[in-house]
Amino acid sequence: GSGTVEANGVYRASERLYCDAPVYEHVDRGADFKITREPHTNPKTGATKHGWLLGRSKAPLYGAPTEALAVPSAGWKKFGGEAPVPAVRVHALLADAYFLRADDAKAAGDAAMEQEDWTTACESFTAGVDA
Repeated sequence: GSGTVEANGVYRASERLYCDAPVYEHVDRGADFKITREPHTNPKTGATKHGWLLGRSKAPLYGAPTEALAVPSAGWKKFGGEAPVPAVRVHALLADAYFLRADDAKAAGDAAMEQEDWTTACESFTAGVDA
């Protein structure tokens, strides 16, 4: 995840489009956290290029310059957010994101069990079920 802890989590495509791409909203925090494709016009040349921004209340935290219509999984840079930049995983289905969350929690639980850290194991397995 990113260094801006509140920005971490699952984002879902809303019904809105902007710059020919879906607007993604944080599943738990709603429209306060969005991932949007944004235009940028070079003041000297007048050329418009696009990129993706992850922002909080319209303030950019991270950005990735690309003309792609899909959210990029790499190439993110820090703007107003904390380091590190986000690790983005794109899923075609929302259910896939939750399965991945559950798998990650199970792996953390298994690792905690090997260390006989029963509290962490229980918390991890519970997080996997809650995903």
